[in-house]
Formats: sequence, structure tokens, C-alpha cells
Amino acid sequence: MFTTMLNPKAYLFMLAVFPQFLRPEHGNLWLQALVLWLIIASIQTGVYGSVAVTATRVRGLFAKNATAGTIINRAVGSVLILVAVLTAYDGWHQP
Repeated sequence: MFTTMLNPKAYLFMLAVFPQFLRPEHGNLWLQALVLWLIIASIQTGVYGSVAVTATRVRGLFAKNATAGTIINRAVGSVLILVAVLTAYDGWHQP
């Protein structure tokens, strides 16, 4: 939630997307906007909160085992290199 509050691109995105979900024929626009804001805030709190809790727990595991951190770093690096190679290959062979 705090990430969105500090991210001006998120505000611009919301200004672009939000109005299409507000309908004057369904009642008070401020009430509709408040309900949508509550939905977005609760989803972001749940998602970012879950990511933060999971990252904290995983960080504790990696702090105890340096080898696991090295293996994860190498695996993630390998995946990034593979994706880069596949992207380059796909871009090279497109008609």
C-alpha cells in the first residue's frame, strides 16, 4: 500500500483506469470511488504484506545458510540469462 502511495506512476495509472468503473447511474460517485479505493487498498495490503512477511522469513533462512543464498543467486542469474537468450533468439527470427 505504501509503495503505491509513494509512486506517482501508480496515481497516473489510477487516474487513467479508475473513471471507467464509476457510473453515475449507479448512485453517488464519491461512494463508488470510496468502495473501489477500499478494494484496491485491501488487495495491495494483502499482496504487499504477504510479500514482506515471506521475504522476512526467507531472509532469515538465507542468513543461517550462506550456501543456499549462493545457489538461489546462481539459479536466478541463470534464469535471467536464459530469458535474455530466448528473447534475442525470438527477436532475431521474427519475420
